[in-house]
Amino acid sequence: MIYLIATILLLSILVFVHELGHFLAAKAVGIRVETFSIGFPPTIFKRRRGDTEYAIGAIPFGGYVRLSGMIDESMDAAYEGTDPQPWEYRSKPMFQKIFVTIAGILMNLLLAVLIFSVMSGIQGIAVSSTESVLETIYENMPAAEAGLQPGDRIVRIDETPVENWDAMANYVRSAGDREIRIAYVRDGIEAELLLTPLLQKTIIDGKLQEVGVLGVSPEVRIEKAGFFRAIGQGFKTTGYWLNMTFVSLKLLVTGQESFKNVGGVIFIGQLAGESAKAGVLPFIGLIGILSVNLALLNILPIPGLDGGHIIIAVAEGIMRREMKIKTKMIIQQVGMFLLFGLIILAVVNDILRLFR
Repeated sequence: MIYLIATILLLSILVFVHELGHFLAAKAVGIRVETFSIGFPPTIFKRRRGDTEYAIGAIPFGGYVRLSGMIDESMDAAYEGTDPQPWEYRSKPMFQKIFVTIAGILMNLLLAVLIFSVMSGIQGIAVSSTESVLETIYENMPAAEAGLQPGDRIVRIDETPVENWDAMANYVRSAGDREIRIAYVRDGIEAELLLTPLLQKTIIDGKLQEVGVLGVSPEVRIEKAGFFRAIGQGFKTTGYWLNMTFVSLKLLVTGQESFKNVGGVIFIGQLAGESAKAGVLPFIGLIGILSVNLALLNILPIPGLDGGHIIIAVAEGIMRREMKIKTKMIIQQVGMFLLFGLIILAVVNDILRLFR
């Protein structure tokens, strides 16, 4: 039950914040918001205030904001054949359309910054030691199997002196799976041993590479973060996950990473449940990470996503006229076809992952 509750809560927060961005931006530029729904139909609750119907759908894995005069996922083209009205999305200038469309993305990024800032303020900021002293030795990894222990100081690899942790890590990564000789100091006595690093895939300079790893980590100290430092760390962490998401997408598109690793709702549910069991902070941390993912995915220039609507808005701005309704419908249908295909792929991967 905790997995289901955590998944619904996580997705509801992400969707609410995203759609709230569109809602507030639309109101700011005078666009009528016809529906603000958390969850998809059938509707179990609805109430109209002013021009907007606020609703809760029975299917809790999503939500939407329907703007007057805009063709979106609903494929509603009721205004076809009528003149643009002042309260409609289609009547607004290009920059206002882009502002409304990108507002959901910005809200997701702001949510991530807020979450990571709060976490930094509560937990502090982890700072790794620069010394080549082993703090953690991971089981079933080369360092553990070779007999290295916490507190050992690495002083030399092969014939190369080790000055700091980064120098040691870079040497091991470049060694790949070649056997290396490590000189270390334990209790004031220097000793040597031979070991072979384990090859592991990692992202370096935006490329997926196989590098050598020992299975060790340095000493980490937690430093208290004041208000401004916590906010700075919030932006830094958001930037890190934004870059990681971008690189991951790039690896998928270029074929360096398999589409078998694409996850869907089931995989998200597993992550949500496990993080919820670990505590409140791990759970909200996952929300922050997925909020960054959602922001970047939505800005992709794919019909049906916010990025696709931005492309249409730019095209109409350049042409200085509205696209034909039929053209917009075709673009939206192609986008929905692609998105449904991706969803099906993700669900299939989730099911296969469960069996494996």
